[in-house]
Formats: sequence, C-alpha cells, structure tokens
Amino acid sequence: MGANLERSIEKPIFIFGCCNSGTTILLNSLLTHESLYGPEIDGQDLEGLPDSMRHHLGNSTFRMWAHHLFSQGPEGDTPGSNLAYYVTEDNYNEDDRGRIVEAVSDFVHPESRLVMKSPADTLRARLIQSYFPDAHFISVVRNGYAVAEGIRRKREYDPDRPQYQGLITSIEDAAEQWQNANRVVCSYEDLNLLERYKIIRYEDLVANPEETVADLLSFCELDSSNFTMPHFRTDLNKEQINRLSGDEIQVVTDIARPMLERFDYDILS
Repeated sequence: MGANLERSIEKPIFIFGCCNSGTTILLNSLLTHESLYGPEIDGQDLEGLPDSMRHHLGNSTFRMWAHHLFSQGPEGDTPGSNLAYYVTEDNYNEDDRGRIVEAVSDFVHPESRLVMKSPADTLRARLIQSYFPDAHFISVVRNGYAVAEGIRRKREYDPDRPQYQGLITSIEDAAEQWQNANRVVCSYEDLNLLERYKIIRYEDLVANPEETVADLLSFCELDSSNFTMPHFRTDLNKEQINRLSGDEIQVVTDIARPMLERFDYDILS
C-alpha cells in the first residue's frame, strides 16, 4: 500500500448497531451522496481483513455476536467487555491496520470519503478509532421487539445469506442479543469512549428522513444542499411485532426492558 492511499482515508464513516436495526438502509442512503463511497456489503465481509475485524468464530455467531454464549469470561467495567468480539485500543496492531487499509483500497478515492457499515462493528468501534482517529461513528437503534423477531427469523433463513440457513434461535436469545448490543452502543456515549459519535433511532430515520439524514450529514461535515433525501417504509415494526405471540412479547419485555426504556420504546405485555 502506498502513502497516498493512507492519506486519502480521511474522516471515514462507520455505521453500526444491532443486526436488523436499519444499518443497511442508512448505508444505501448515504452512498447516494456525491462525496461518499464504500462497499455495499458488510465491511466485515471484505477479503483480507484480520480476525479482529471479522466473524472468525464461525457461523454460530451470525446475528448473535453480542449473546452471552460467546463471552470470554467475567464481565469487566465496560458493557460488552465480556463478549467474544469486543476489542479496544489495547488491541491495536500495526500489521492489522495495514491489512484493513489494503482491504478497503478499492473504495478509497481522493474525491470521496469512505463509508462502511457492519453491525458487529458495535464491538469494534474503539479499535477502529485507534486505527482511524478522525473517524465518525453512527449507531442505529431500533425497537427491540421488532429486532428480536427479525433476528430469530433471519437466523433460520436469510435470503441474502443462505449459507447460514437453519440456525434455530429462541426469542430469549434474540432479545438478549438486542439488549447486550445496545448496552455497548450506550456505553460509547455514556463513558465518552468515541470522539465523534452519534446515535439515531430507526423510527426517526424512517418517519422523518429529511431532518434525520440532514442532521447526520451535518454531523459528518457533509453538504446536504444537493442531496436527494430517501424515503422508507414506515410499517415494518408493526408487521414484525405482529408476528410475535403474547408470551414472546413478554419474554422480550423481561429481558430487554432496560434498553427499551432507555430509548423510549413502549413497553408491551
């Protein structure tokens, strides 16, 4: 890799959040901005990445990377520090940084800024910031009832990732994934662990995209005057929550109540 490539990765933007929370629709919207460019796939799926930046523990962690079954030991002071993929600035490795720069090289151009999304980067943001100190981070949070339904359904069969078919998952496990992932999302804000960080709600994005996206572009120091604002479906939460039984809704409430209340979601029973 050349010095020019290193210099051109300025102020990259990383999008993360619990899987099925809207990171993909946000990425696709931002990719239409004339000053942004990046991969349309999850960043962790790029070829050549070091283990610290990808799902190296196998298919069982697909959409379950924040579940307690994959913890490494006693939980530390920081939410998420007991999760298998959680890394920090203490994991900095110069060789790994070079591999990351090389992996994203096809998406780096002098006239544009790199934007990437990967839900599991929720657990990697501190390490990513150590590699790219001027990075901007955006986290998307979505209603935990809808997300838990989507996690369970898409682990059993995801048409976009058929290789993961048949991962039968309980609603308890899906709710715990959502609760833990968003505890980490909040920790970056509560503990001031990321220098340039913004959390948005999926519901605000789909219901009021003009204001929400314009605010994001301003946060990322981008002009929105010539940007065509996206439009989204607004009925998906209701559709997904309606697939849950009353007992399943109560399970999600029991497990995920702290984060549901944190983000002002209605508590269902």
